[in-house]
Amino acid sequence: MTYGEHDARWEQERLSFGDCAATYDAARPEWPAATARWLTGTEDGGPLAGRGRLRVADVGAGTGKLTRTLVAAGHEVVAVDPSEGMLEVLRAAVPGTPTFVGTGEQLPLPDASVDVVTVAQAWHWFDVDAAILEAARVLRPGGVIGIAWHVRDETVPWVRELTELTRPVLAASTPQPELPGPPSFTPVEEVVLRYDHRLTVEELVTLASSWSYVATRPDRDSVLAEVRALGERAAAGRGALVVPHNTGCFRARRVAA
Repeated sequence: MTYGEHDARWEQERLSFGDCAATYDAARPEWPAATARWLTGTEDGGPLAGRGRLRVADVGAGTGKLTRTLVAAGHEVVAVDPSEGMLEVLRAAVPGTPTFVGTGEQLPLPDASVDVVTVAQAWHWFDVDAAILEAARVLRPGGVIGIAWHVRDETVPWVRELTELTRPVLAASTPQPELPGPPSFTPVEEVVLRYDHRLTVEELVTLASSWSYVATRPDRDSVLAEVRALGERAAAGRGALVVPHNTGCFRARRVAA
């Protein structure tokens, strides 16, 4: 899908995150080490297993939720995001990590300069045709692109009610990124990993306020009041909630020239 196929609401949502960067960072789910290993191909038996320290471009990095996990794993990470506000929070959270204001469609990186490109919770904001070409350009031969989304498990009744209540205008994920095969990438691999996001009712409200499709609504405050009431019912006096997620993870390897 290209920018021309998106409407004004999509563009408003795509650019809304810088205004709520601190809220985003406080509320959004983390990225476990096992998920980061799979996305970078460094798990046992993975395509880059045993390679040690890799140079990773975390694209659409936001406040650095995945960046932190990658740095903790010992990788050399560069973070790219279109929002200076988001990157400001990232720099405070991961001091010393190089950051660049840029987009997936125009990466401010040299050709064949990274081993891995990661995109966490952001691929649906890209012009994917252009982003695929850019990923292929900056990846070294044999390098990996890893794309992932946390998707709430709506088989849980109250979680399904949460989605219905907030009524996202746009789909939060896609079944599979459309990465081309040769001459650019190998066929896409896919796994689904479980992730439980534990939070208080207040944190649930903060989380919902960070969703672009809520933050840009004219009735935002009333929606968040309903989210609070739902959270209080779901917590049932326990004071804490678990939002289960199925994390869809996808990767492909850059075909050697």
